[in-house]
Amino acid sequence: MVDCLSCQSCCGSLRSSKLYPKEKRPLSRKRAAQKLYLQQQIQNSNVERSTFSCDSLSCVSSNVQSKTKRRDANNNKNTNNNNNVSTSMADEQNHVLEFYLFDISHERNLNLKIDSNDKRLIIFYNISNGLFTIGIRNGKKKIRPFRILSGSLHYFRVLPQSWPDRIEKMKKAGLNTIETYIPWNLHEPEMGTYKFTEGLTDLVSFLKLVHQHQMFTIIRPSGYICAEWEWGGLPSWLLQDDHMRVRSTHPNFLKALRNYYSILLPILSEHQYNRHGQGSIIAFQIENEYGGYGDDKNYLEAIRSIYSEYYLNELFFTSDNRFDLAKGALDDVWATVNFQRNVKENIDKLVEFRPMHHLMISEYWTGWFDYWGGTHQTGQNGEYSAKDFEQDLEEILLNSKYEISLNFYMFFGGTNFGFTSGGHHFPTAKYSPLVTSYDYDAPLSEAGDPTDKYFIIQNVIKKFYEQNPNLIVYNHERAIDDKFEIIKPSISKKGALGKINIYGSKTFEQILNDDILTKKYSVHNGPLNMEQVKAENQTIGASQGFIVYTNNKIQNLLKENEEHFIAIPAVADNTIVVANGKVIFKSLHTDNSIKFTVPSDTLNLTIIVENMGRINYGSTLDRSRKGILDKVLFDNKIELTEWTVHVLGFRQGMSSITDWNKLNIDDKDANTINDLTNGPQLFYAPFHIENEKTIQNTYLSLNAQWTKGVAFINGFNLGRYWSIGPQLTLYIPKELLFKGFNHIQLFELYTYGKSIELVDTPVIHA
Repeated sequence: MVDCLSCQSCCGSLRSSKLYPKEKRPLSRKRAAQKLYLQQQIQNSNVERSTFSCDSLSCVSSNVQSKTKRRDANNNKNTNNNNNVSTSMADEQNHVLEFYLFDISHERNLNLKIDSNDKRLIIFYNISNGLFTIGIRNGKKKIRPFRILSGSLHYFRVLPQSWPDRIEKMKKAGLNTIETYIPWNLHEPEMGTYKFTEGLTDLVSFLKLVHQHQMFTIIRPSGYICAEWEWGGLPSWLLQDDHMRVRSTHPNFLKALRNYYSILLPILSEHQYNRHGQGSIIAFQIENEYGGYGDDKNYLEAIRSIYSEYYLNELFFTSDNRFDLAKGALDDVWATVNFQRNVKENIDKLVEFRPMHHLMISEYWTGWFDYWGGTHQTGQNGEYSAKDFEQDLEEILLNSKYEISLNFYMFFGGTNFGFTSGGHHFPTAKYSPLVTSYDYDAPLSEAGDPTDKYFIIQNVIKKFYEQNPNLIVYNHERAIDDKFEIIKPSISKKGALGKINIYGSKTFEQILNDDILTKKYSVHNGPLNMEQVKAENQTIGASQGFIVYTNNKIQNLLKENEEHFIAIPAVADNTIVVANGKVIFKSLHTDNSIKFTVPSDTLNLTIIVENMGRINYGSTLDRSRKGILDKVLFDNKIELTEWTVHVLGFRQGMSSITDWNKLNIDDKDANTINDLTNGPQLFYAPFHIENEKTIQNTYLSLNAQWTKGVAFINGFNLGRYWSIGPQLTLYIPKELLFKGFNHIQLFELYTYGKSIELVDTPVIHA
């Protein structure tokens, strides 16, 4: 039996009209004893009684409580956990004596009134005293147990037109919950400029779709999300503060986070499951794997306080790997674990840490992600085959002695469109940027097709529900019982449109002079990093893409017949140096400092720096600035401070670019690799689709003539490509193609060819 020791307040009076069935029958001896016990629990709880009118009643049947996790509630007297709490007992006729407990430390109207027609209220037990089980009230006033079977689907990694398809396929796999992060830098790309209504930012439409598909939602809205996403979701403008300390109680960080939450959290509040009966959100993460970064409980408490201030009143939780559980958790908040393989060791560690809580795997890693220049990964530590995955999943759901809820991370990985992929940098290793695809070897592929791991999940969950026939499955009014049946999902058609010739190009000089493609700044105390460069009265610096530094006064320092050099102690990431329009030096992201010789006849010097993605995980998050990060020293003596800076973020799109230099195509050199000796160029390849019925998902394939750059389809930034792999094709969703005229543009850094190709199969190096 769960008591109410951890709540700050509870309902006022137990109203008889809400507690008993319509027929008035005398209490049985057993039921009278139960009522007396409940009243004593309230009286002995030392809880401040509230005058809040409590018509908000709900019920939980005590017979679904896990016997293996029962304990004396008096041993745990934690304070408010801001979670809905409900408890009840049932007599032999299943007439439920019920009352509802909740935190009302802030005035609010929860609109949780229950009547005889309400068939869809989810109930969670009190976290502080042990989340013994979870269940859902059905129309017969009984509680059926409920298990979270969730999958990660990041709405920002798939086009909105495909959201219904991915959600439906996840439901067909047996899942009842969709889990997603919310990336701060997507929704507040500039300080004080919020985007929540269009395209990949349309969070409300995504939440409504989940609800329409009768599924629940787990939201992870912490400012930092990791997710192998650009700077872990943090907005780059935070780094304009030279003293910034993210994921901390640094006042400027908390101020910025609070401002963002003032817009985001009211949106989420409206879509909570228990608030208006029209939402799907059942849980909110406080912070993401914080134990791997710090252990500041004041910071975690600050986030929880903001959540409460904006009336988030579903379950709160933290998630960490098994070694960091204590550092990343709060005493009275649900602690969950993230891992792959070694099921028993990880679950035992979570049980040891929180023996009385319902067990939840917030991230069961179905595969893994890839780095540029690395090998293709299917698991965290090498190959993770479908057979190995099946054995582990059966151990979790079918053979464990514990009741376990879980979330598959990722169930659908998707794509890091544009410049949104992140990078890792550990103290003992160099910076490693991630590829554009976030396929993750997940149950649903990057194109949304089921893989072997999908069908394994489907079959294991089918067996799981057969072992547990009383489990509630979906989020809807329960006029009839749920029953999960295996339905084979569809596989999308792929199109191979063949070879497309390059029509034209633009030189690097033309690119810099095009105000649609670039933003230009004059810097007198430079060179400044990307985040510092901004126009007067602007709050945002350069965020993504490329930054270009040009010095036109270096000739005054050069002397004939003497060798001169430039040294830059810190730079991130790739660099190309051009003198008098000719490339003289190139470095990669593995070079944190550079030094190069300057020709004695140099009139202008240009340094191009590519941002390959800010660090998304590890202790070095605050060291994520990009561009030139230190002084530019001439002969180690003279500091160069006067620069013209261009930012190539390609934010304004590419569709309006005209006046291309026509590229002559000669069959004799069709397979020749041509060096870009004058710096990067922009290439243009138009093509037509005659029949609308032939528009299908496809992949952009770049042969060995192309080396590294960024690809655009009809003005949409598909992401980075690089011949070193392992990813050698870029996924193009059919929604980005049109009947009639289409065009592909490539911003290539090193070499180019005369054609590209659209193929029907992705190419990934093993």
